Amino acid sequence: MNLPNDIKKISLPTKYLDEITDIPEGLVMDDCLIERKAFLKCSFSPDIQVEGMELFQNLFAKCTLDNVRILNAWFKNNRFDNCSMPNANFKRSRFEQAEFKMSKLLGMSFEACSGTNILFIGSNCQFADFRETTFRKTFFNDCNLREADFQGANLCEVTFNNCDLREAQFSFAQLNGTNFCSSRIEGIKVQPESLRGAVVDYHQSAYLGAKLLKLNIV
Repeated sequence: MNLPNDIKKISLPTKYLDEITDIPEGLVMDDCLIERKAFLKCSFSPDIQVEGMELFQNLFAKCTLDNVRILNAWFKNNRFDNCSMPNANFKRSRFEQAEFKMSKLLGMSFEACSGTNILFIGSNCQFADFRETTFRKTFFNDCNLREADFQGANLCEVTFNNCDLREAQFSFAQLNGTNFCSSRIEGIKVQPESLRGAVVDYHQSAYLGAKLLKLNIV
């Protein structure tokens, strides 16, 4: 996988991280700081509902975070490997150098989140909520994004590489510079003016031209 030159791959000092295999009581709470932890096969309670957390230099490996609500948080230099996170809610959070690799993000909410240097690799993001997000230098690679919702998002520095975007919603999104090349885009919902400046390949341009101009291809 070749990343765009302006995107930095996350680097964690794993040998200096404190390993955690069971979540201690009181670790996750409003406005708390969690840093330099390696959570290994941990199950976070689906009843977690916190705001204002700061998470710096953490690894989440094969963890379960189904239905957790971690709102208005700051994630800096965090990696999620092979995690289960369906219907988790990270609304209004900020991300700096984050990686979601081979993870289940089905129906997860990133609504109104912002961030830079974010990687989504081989993850299932079907039905995920990216409404009103502002992501810079962000790379989706080999991800399932079918019926994901990007309404009103600013995706000007986002690349979708070999992703499944069928039936995804891009209404009122800012797509100037967004790279869709090599991804499946059949059935996406988008206004013609939103596509101004987007990067597409030849086959995508033919499909979009036919779709938006309502041409009959014979």
